[in-house]
Amino acid sequence: GFTEKGTHMGVVATNKAVLYIEEATIDDIDTYKCVISDCCTGQKQEIVTDIAVPSRTCEDVYGIGNVVFGAEWKFTNWSTAVANCEAQGMEIAFPRNAEENAQLVADVTKSFDNHPNAKKFAHENWIWIGANDAGEEGSWVQYLTGEPVEWTNWGPKQPDDWKKYHENGQDCMGMHRGTGKWDDSYSFYNRPYVCKCPTNDSRK
Repeated sequence: GFTEKGTHMGVVATNKAVLYIEEATIDDIDTYKCVISDCCTGQKQEIVTDIAVPSRTCEDVYGIGNVVFGAEWKFTNWSTAVANCEAQGMEIAFPRNAEENAQLVADVTKSFDNHPNAKKFAHENWIWIGANDAGEEGSWVQYLTGEPVEWTNWGPKQPDDWKKYHENGQDCMGMHRGTGKWDDSYSFYNRPYVCKCPTNDSRK
């Protein structure tokens, strides 16, 4: 069916187990459904996979420039976003005042406009940031310090702790990448996220 729909990426099989793509271009960066078909038996297996460039989210690459906050263009739930930032020696981003919120929006916008991995997120406006009220409903705290969130930038009628899709409601904080407004969200939603980049001293 490659002639009718989809793109044949030149996949090669070795030892009947390892599949790899010899070459991909920037136009190929996206999420794909990989269809593996046995021409002899007719058996078929489907695997969802991503083609992406190395993130290098806090480095001056891909035309983004120097940033304070590095966007990670991959779909994860909130807990995984926190863990992924920490695994890279960073921390999940959280703006503590209007200035930091504006910086966060500006850095995410630069990344969205220039990072090759961002191209498939044109219809995803929300990104994870580091606060939650999982401990006590309505008492929002910064994930890293456990300190109460004092300055806020909630969107209209937020937070609303909507319980339509889970009885525990919405306990994790997301930010609209365009407006910088906040929203409470279900922790299991998958969306991009933002890490706070290391300082220049810590990068040495």
